[in-house]
Amino acid sequence: MKKFFSVLLLFFLSYANILPITDSLAQTKNAVLFLSPNSGSYTVNSSFSVKVAVNSGGGTGINAAEGLIKFDNSFLTVTKVADTGSIFKLWTTDPTFSNSAGTISFGGGSPGPYTGNNGTIFTISFTSKKAGTTAVNFTSGIVLAADGKGTNVFSGFGNASFNITEAQKTEEKPIEKPKAEEEKPTAKGLLPPLPEVSSETHPETDIWYMNNHPQFSWKLLADLIGVSYDISTNPTADPGAEIDGIIEDVLFEEAVPDGEQYFHIKYKNKSGWGQIAHRKLLVDATPPKSFNVTVDNGGDETNPVPQLRFKTIDEASSLDYYKLNVNEKIEQIKPEDMEKGYYQLQPLAPGEYLADIAAFDKAGNVSSSTVKFLVEPLRAPIITSIPKTVNSKEELVIRGTSFYPRVNVKIFIMKDGNDPIEASVKTDDDGNWSYFRNEILEKGNYEVWAKIVDDRGAQSSDSTRYILSVISLSFIERFSLWIIILLLTIIVALVLYIIYQRREYLDEKRRIMRETEEVKVKLAKIFMALREEVDELIEMADKKPGLSDAERRVKERLQESLDISEEFINKEVTDVEKEIKLPKKK
Repeated sequence: MKKFFSVLLLFFLSYANILPITDSLAQTKNAVLFLSPNSGSYTVNSSFSVKVAVNSGGGTGINAAEGLIKFDNSFLTVTKVADTGSIFKLWTTDPTFSNSAGTISFGGGSPGPYTGNNGTIFTISFTSKKAGTTAVNFTSGIVLAADGKGTNVFSGFGNASFNITEAQKTEEKPIEKPKAEEEKPTAKGLLPPLPEVSSETHPETDIWYMNNHPQFSWKLLADLIGVSYDISTNPTADPGAEIDGIIEDVLFEEAVPDGEQYFHIKYKNKSGWGQIAHRKLLVDATPPKSFNVTVDNGGDETNPVPQLRFKTIDEASSLDYYKLNVNEKIEQIKPEDMEKGYYQLQPLAPGEYLADIAAFDKAGNVSSSTVKFLVEPLRAPIITSIPKTVNSKEELVIRGTSFYPRVNVKIFIMKDGNDPIEASVKTDDDGNWSYFRNEILEKGNYEVWAKIVDDRGAQSSDSTRYILSVISLSFIERFSLWIIILLLTIIVALVLYIIYQRREYLDEKRRIMRETEEVKVKLAKIFMALREEVDELIEMADKKPGLSDAERRVKERLQESLDISEEFINKEVTDVEKEIKLPKKK
C-alpha cells in the first residue's frame, strides 16, 4: 500500500501543486496525525464520533496522508465512517473499517495544499459494547508535503483513550418541560396555525434512522412571538408554555434515546398558543448484538454443504437482514430464514473459505462476525487406459477406476485452452468406469482429465492430465466407401459391356456361317453347271456324237482343273467354317 500510495500521490498530487522547489521552502518533519476528541466517558451501548485529523506543521503545507488505526473490538464497534467535510478530495484507499479485525485504514489527498492545525480527514462513528477503558491508536502513518517532491513530513501520532461505564439501571422517565399556566389572550384575534415540520436528517416518519441527533425545521410566520418544542416518547405530549425562541430549526446535540420518539412544537402569537404538531421519528443508533459464527460439517471434512450457525437480535428497530459473503459471493438472508439457528450453504468446491456475516438492523446499523473453514476434496479418480493418438472418425475409449462406487465421474476434453467438452459416466460397484465417445473430434491436441462428483455435490481434485492427439484420415480412408462403390460400378459396366460384345460377336459369326453355307451351296451348283457346260461345249465343238480321244483329253483336263478349283474353294470355305464355328448349345 505504501509503495502504491507514494507513487500515485507523489506523482499526481505533489506535481499538481506547481510550487517553486527551493531550499527556502523546505519543511521539517512536524506534521501530526491525531484523533479528536482524544478522551471521553460514555455509557455502554451509546454512540459517539471521533474525528481523524491532521496538523500540517506549517511550511508549504501537506496534500496527502495515509494511516492505519487499531481499536479493541471487544469494547467498540464501528458503525460507519464518513468523509463529509474532509480536506481530501481524492482517495487511494477510501476510509474502510473491519470490526472483526479491529482496524480502520485510509489513504487520500488533494490537488491543493492544506495548511492548518486541525484538518478533518474523516469521521468515525463508534458504539460502545462493554465497560472499561479502551484505546484507539494509530499503528502506521505517512504525511506528504506539498513541496513538489512528496517529502514525508510525518512526525508523530495523537492517540485517544475512552472510558466506558455501565448505564444506570434505573428506568429513565422522559423529561418534559414543566407546564406553565397558559396565558389567556388579552386581545381577541386568530391563533397561529398548526406548524408544518420537516426534517433533513429524518425525512420519513416510518423509517428507522441511525442518526440520534435529529434536526427539524419549520416556517416562521410574521406575527409569531415565539415557539415551544420538545421531544419525548409520548405521542401527544405538550411542549409547554415556555418560549424556546423565535427560531425556524433545531438540531438536538444531545443524543436522542433509541426507539419511537415524537417531536412536538407549537407557535405563539399575540392571541396565544396555537395547536401542537406532533412528528414521529424512529431512532436506532445501536447495532445488533455481537455474535459468533461456527461451522458444522457433520464431522465430514469433505461435506460440500456445511451449516453456518449464527444468530443475533436487535432490540430497537429489529433485524432487517443478514449479508453473507463467502469468498466474495454475496447472499442476503432474511431473519425468518434463520429461525432454526443455521444457514445451509449451497454446494462448495474443495478449498479454503472465509465467511463474513453482517447483521443489519432496520436503521442500517451493522454487527459482523467472520469464520474460516475448509472443504476437503474427495480422492481423485485414476485414468487407467487412454490412447495417445486416434483418428477423427475412430471411437475414443477412456477407462479408469476410483475409490468410490456408484458416483459420477466427469470427463473433460479441452483443446487449446478453450471451454472443455464435458461428459459424465457412473462408476460400478467396484469403482471402475468407462467412457465411449463416438462423436467426431477435430484434428489437434487435447488435454484430458477427470474428477469425481458424488450425490451431495462433493468434488474431488482433478486427476492426472493426459495429452490426446487427434489426426485426420487419408484420402483413401476418408472416401473408401465411395471408392469401393465406384470400382464396383466400373466392374459391373465392364461385365455388361463384355456380354454385349460377345452377343454381338456371336450374332456376327452366325451371319457369316449362313453366308458361308450359302456360298458353299452356290459354288457346288456353279461347278456342277460348269461340268455340264464343258460336256455340252465339247460335243458341240465337232458336232459329232461321242468324244474323240483329243476331246476326251481336253475334257479330262478341264474336269481336273474344275476339281482342283472346287477342292481349293471348298477347302477355303471349310477353313472359314472352322474359324467361325459356334459353340455347341448344351
